[in-house]
Amino acid sequence: MNYFFLFVILFSFTLSACSKNQIIHEFHLNKSAVTAARNEDWSYTGKTGPNYWGSINKEYALCSNGKQQSPVNIDQTKKKSLPLGINYHNDLFKIEKSQYTLNFIPINHSNSINLNGINYTLQQFHFHTPSEHTINGKRSDLEIHFINESKQKSIITIGVLVESGRLNKEFQKILHTNPIDDDFVGKVVKLNLQSFIPYTSKKFSYTGSFTTPPCTEGIKWIIYNKPIQFSEEQIQTYQNYFNPNSRPVQPLNGRDLFESW
Repeated sequence: MNYFFLFVILFSFTLSACSKNQIIHEFHLNKSAVTAARNEDWSYTGKTGPNYWGSINKEYALCSNGKQQSPVNIDQTKKKSLPLGINYHNDLFKIEKSQYTLNFIPINHSNSINLNGINYTLQQFHFHTPSEHTINGKRSDLEIHFINESKQKSIITIGVLVESGRLNKEFQKILHTNPIDDDFVGKVVKLNLQSFIPYTSKKFSYTGSFTTPPCTEGIKWIIYNKPIQFSEEQIQTYQNYFNPNSRPVQPLNGRDLFESW
């Protein structure tokens, strides 16, 4: 009898191990498992996709009823001064999985921007693919969002478009961390954010919202016109895990789009 129970235990352990290995194997082969493993009440496709966000939860009502929603298509603009200073540089960033992307949280909070004499500290940055904002109807491969907040709790989000071209060494550091692995929790990466900013580009600005539920409005957006470049392989690697995670463009509803250097 003891041998029988020993056999049952060993057999059960073997089945468990095989099942676990199968799950891990499927996870690495099928990147959509990243999305399937999450339990958010909204998504980017189907009955919980962007067209339904406003009806999923009453706290998301602005996603349907708001008049200053983001992203938007940028075409006709007005000239306007934009006294923007960017103080992005090296920092350590903690990687966190959140919703359908990766968030990079600064540890030292030493990166900031300055607009009209007011400082805004970088709170986090993340990626969307394909880009959420379009310029003259054209989408880019990726879009980076840098969320900055002032002491008065006002928010400026800087958007940088990414297209296929040269390899970006700082982005490669992110890929080397293998952040999709469940064992990466608490992983930290050192990045120089200057590599992600096209300093010689003109900029567009407007008043909009967060592009994910609850779609909070009153967000100042600054979008760089000139895209930066990641290699095609880098872009495809990220898209394998998180494509799509972008909201369609929203109506302007009479809002002005501004252009500046």
